[in-house]
Amino acid sequence: MFGKNIKYIISEIRNNYHDTYWWRMRFQNRIVGPIQESLEEDPGIDVMARDWDNLLVLDACRSDLFEATIDLDKFDAYEVVRSQASATPEWMEENFAGETFGDTVYVSGNPWVSKIAPDAFHDIVNIWLEDFDIEQEELAEVEVLNELGMTFGETVPAERVNEAALEAAEQYPDKRLIVHYFQPHAPFVGNPDGSRKDAVPDIHPGRPLAAGEIEREEVWSLYRENLEYVWHHAETLTEELGGKSVVTSDHGEMFGERLSPFPIRGYAHPIGLRSPELVDVPWAEIQHGDRRSITNDGVRTVAVEEDVVDDRLRDLGYKV
Repeated sequence: MFGKNIKYIISEIRNNYHDTYWWRMRFQNRIVGPIQESLEEDPGIDVMARDWDNLLVLDACRSDLFEATIDLDKFDAYEVVRSQASATPEWMEENFAGETFGDTVYVSGNPWVSKIAPDAFHDIVNIWLEDFDIEQEELAEVEVLNELGMTFGETVPAERVNEAALEAAEQYPDKRLIVHYFQPHAPFVGNPDGSRKDAVPDIHPGRPLAAGEIEREEVWSLYRENLEYVWHHAETLTEELGGKSVVTSDHGEMFGERLSPFPIRGYAHPIGLRSPELVDVPWAEIQHGDRRSITNDGVRTVAVEEDVVDDRLRDLGYKV
């Protein structure tokens, strides 16, 4: 085993020796993350321990973007909370893995739940198995590296997430719902009015931004539009579902901010970091009508073949 590890390390260094971005990521993972974690006093919130009927997760939405984009007067209460993670798989591991939530149904546009917590909920609605936005043929052909060697080409439309959430609410009227959108996470496909546009797969806050191939203002503007797009649908869903809804995020995003305590810059959302841009997320509460009565009827395993999950994660841009 030791010999295989050495061979792997040598191979990785040989293949990436001249790639400064690769070295940046390794330094973040091996050095910055552990030091930031050792200095962190707030471990982050347990989302399942909080009071809500519907938890709407806007993937990769940092709190300052949310505050600058969404009218906070719409909400009954708002605060910034600390996430337990800087990336989706870590967030799911910390909040759901090894636990059972028989009172909750997970409606997911993100496949990680089926890899990390397939037996944690009363049911899991895996929208991503069927409903990918692949209207533009060129999207399937585009391969763009980001900080983890990710490729962007496909995504799950917010409007389809709404449809699945309403179907789940009708099927399970006595359950809490987690509704996990894929936006504002790249690829950037959204217009502020809730309509979709051709994806911009070669613009995201990872390698292209770090390399100076794009300007921060350009990618930030598209990131904001993606939030406006998903919020258009999420706001409608809070009204249609009724009860107490919370709008939050699993993690944030970095656009070249400094990775304290080091004088280096961070990009996108690598696992294991605790910078505010990555772990400070919105927690916005809004109630429409009466709260619903919730019952716990136990959990079941929603099995999806591992290679199917991994293939879809790669389609979405993750390295697995």
